[in-house]
Amino acid sequence: MNLHGKVAIVTGAASGIGAEIVRLYLDAGARVVGVDRNPQAAPPELQAKHPAALRTVTGDVAVEQTALEYTRVALAAFGRIDIMVNNAGIAPVKQIHMHTPAEWDAVMNTNVKSIYFSARHVVPVMQAQGGGLFLNTGSISSVTGMPLQGAYGPSKGAVIQITRQMAIEYARDNIRSNAVCPGTVDTPLLQQAAAESGDADAFMKRLGDAHPIGRIAQSEEIAQFFLFLASDNARFITGAVLMIDGGYTAQ
Repeated sequence: MNLHGKVAIVTGAASGIGAEIVRLYLDAGARVVGVDRNPQAAPPELQAKHPAALRTVTGDVAVEQTALEYTRVALAAFGRIDIMVNNAGIAPVKQIHMHTPAEWDAVMNTNVKSIYFSARHVVPVMQAQGGGLFLNTGSISSVTGMPLQGAYGPSKGAVIQITRQMAIEYARDNIRSNAVCPGTVDTPLLQQAAAESGDADAFMKRLGDAHPIGRIAQSEEIAQFFLFLASDNARFITGAVLMIDGGYTAQ
């Protein structure tokens, strides 16, 4: 895949799927702004390998100021924004009634409101330059109920709808919007969820067994699909909700 000349912003870039997306985009020739609340907002080895093509922003995507900053950095460093990847997310392991109001708001603000913030600041840039692409990370929890995902599941359902809404609202501006919904992926976020479950080994085994393919995904497998969607090969795809889930939702 060739992304030469394209500029991408990727949130949740420090680890997991986001870090793999950054790596693949850079290797394909894109220039990238990696965003994360971790002070090391992108893997240091990528910063060393691509000093001219990678910028980082440390901030919480649930706060509008972060969207202002990553938009500013992208334009100052690279002059345009072609791809906006809303990948950052949090997933506390609780039933609905167990969440405090603050926890509920944190999940919704991080997983959903952050997409609104990105649209608020990046869409005008894309309109002015003649087009662009939003890629939003959903989940199998976007379309099916799962235990102990009280706030996470509803938040990921909202990701699907905002993705479709953006596809319709901005189609005439040549701005596309798609959601990628992975099955269970072995990421630091998942490892944290496993630890919070009370029995990490049983939690991980149950997740693997639940997928017809017999295992959970690795981050690079999901990131490869983000690479395809960012390429010119996918330019007719918009408003799509794409399940990359080892057959989970086919059951």
